[in-house]
Amino acid sequence: MNYSTGQVSLVIITYRDIFQWAAKQKGEADDSYKKRSAQVQLSESDLKTLGIDDGAMIRLNNAAGSVVVNARLSSDCPQGIGYMPASCYSNELTSYDPSIAQLPNFKRIQVVAEPADE
Repeated sequence: MNYSTGQVSLVIITYRDIFQWAAKQKGEADDSYKKRSAQVQLSESDLKTLGIDDGAMIRLNNAAGSVVVNARLSSDCPQGIGYMPASCYSNELTSYDPSIAQLPNFKRIQVVAEPADE
């Protein structure tokens, strides 16, 4: 792709998958699980706005933290939404304000995404 590089505001929705169950059964997280966890699924429109191809690295930032993950194209993903496995990567973006909720925010995480060189 040869699009202009930019930033995108996203809402990250986390989910659990079978790889997490398998890692828990083994009692450890192997490299394939870590690689699969360090990704976010995005719409084609969001990839174009970021100026990146499927498989490129992006940085997700918010007030709670910052992570660099792999951006994957998903036809199921609406513009402005990112689907990400619940993991140590998504946890870095999780905020907690007891005046707003009793539990940390694991499901609707607001971030700014930008291309990353890492």
